[in-house]
Amino acid sequence: SGWKPLQVTDQRPDPVFLVGFPRSGTTLLDTILRSHRDIDVVEEMPTIKYMWNYLERLPSGDPEGLAGLDQAQLAKMRQIYFAELNKHLDQNNRPEVVIDKMPLNIIEAGMIYRIFPQARFLFVMRHPCDCVLSCFMQYFTINDAMANFLDLEDSALLYDKAMTLWQQYQGLLPLKVHAVRYESLVESLEGSIAPLLNFLGVEWDDNISNYIETAQRRSHINTASYNQVTQPLYTRARGRWERYRKHMQAVLPTLIPWAGHFGYDE
Repeated sequence: SGWKPLQVTDQRPDPVFLVGFPRSGTTLLDTILRSHRDIDVVEEMPTIKYMWNYLERLPSGDPEGLAGLDQAQLAKMRQIYFAELNKHLDQNNRPEVVIDKMPLNIIEAGMIYRIFPQARFLFVMRHPCDCVLSCFMQYFTINDAMANFLDLEDSALLYDKAMTLWQQYQGLLPLKVHAVRYESLVESLEGSIAPLLNFLGVEWDDNISNYIETAQRRSHINTASYNQVTQPLYTRARGRWERYRKHMQAVLPTLIPWAGHFGYDE
């Protein structure tokens, strides 16, 4: 309520942000969507980091500086973002829709909305227990975020904090969000993707069904899911956590309420 009203003056359309907790199916959705002729996806590049660095240098810092942004600062932050985004786009072939995919940008949704008030969010969800277990079992290159997955309790705590913040953002801000359930995506590709494309304002493209070819043509996939997205859709990872229930007892009180919140049966 204390944010100074601002007006976007550049002509660049606000991007789409693909977010969710790690190992929730964001790379699978990324690969499917980049198969569309009118969609390009920038995969896990630190585009938001550069805006965040600028915000931190303002007198009020982060996040207080968001409230007092002036028109020049808003324009600068948008310029910083698009300059970085452009490095990862084919400048000779501008698609209709650009998707910035970084799962944990979910925690930056407040800043994103302030700078990009027309931004759209694709939120990928998966059963919290499967999501957290997969993060704990996966080998990640260690950084500040991935260090949380060295311990099952820390993994669950990060999930809880990230989703709590995400719900707070949605309660306070009129975010434009389309949710995609991983379990539904692997059951019915078209049933999940058709409404999503409608949300993005693009028509169905038959190339969507050939997403495996898209994955195989890519020279590099920047995530731990590189070997899975080159396979046909499968459901064997759904409910995997049940086999480890006794090992997850300590974190179930944290995760099961989120399962209920997102409409999953325990």
